[in-house]
Amino acid sequence: MKKFIFFILILTVCSCKKEDSKTTVTPNASSIEVDSIIYNSKSFEPHLKFNSELSEYELIKLANPESFTDLELSYPIHENDFEFDKTEDFKYYTPFSFDFEGVSYELIAYHSYGENDLKVVNIQLNSYLEGKQTDALLVDCRFTFETEYYREFTITKNGIITIEKVAIEGLNYNSAGDIVGKKTVKDTTAETVRYKMSAKGNFVKI
Repeated sequence: MKKFIFFILILTVCSCKKEDSKTTVTPNASSIEVDSIIYNSKSFEPHLKFNSELSEYELIKLANPESFTDLELSYPIHENDFEFDKTEDFKYYTPFSFDFEGVSYELIAYHSYGENDLKVVNIQLNSYLEGKQTDALLVDCRFTFETEYYREFTITKNGIITIEKVAIEGLNYNSAGDIVGKKTVKDTTAETVRYKMSAKGNFVKI
């Protein structure tokens, strides 16, 4: 819990400062318009359903679940801020895949355990060269615990991945990290990170 609260505080400071398919795309320099997008959060919306009773997100309308290998379970992931790691308790789905500059990419979706064992939805982009995984990037992570947290991401045809991290805080805490009440107006903080898909299949932060 202390680690989670610490991250939200860091996010606040930073913000104050400032159906299955195979697609081949050709990079071009353009702004984020509809015809420049390979895949984004809006594309994935049909596969998300919020369970208001449990206050957690469900994955829906996804086919062919697969089990993680031991290597996949332990594979390091960029932007895994909360370290809600994969577990063999949940399988993963591959709703979308594409090729870019000779590198293959797969977008996978899966649950992990978060605070109090509530489920977290994760969307991860993997890259592969000659069938071997070369990198992994967490483009979305969403949950509703004491803080509501989600990400909006866009993958564009010029090889840029933009991720906006949003945290909505509606509770007040004391210096010990205990909840002491609710905020009259919820605080919303956001941080944007960007990555470039390299010719070697690596995700390079820019």
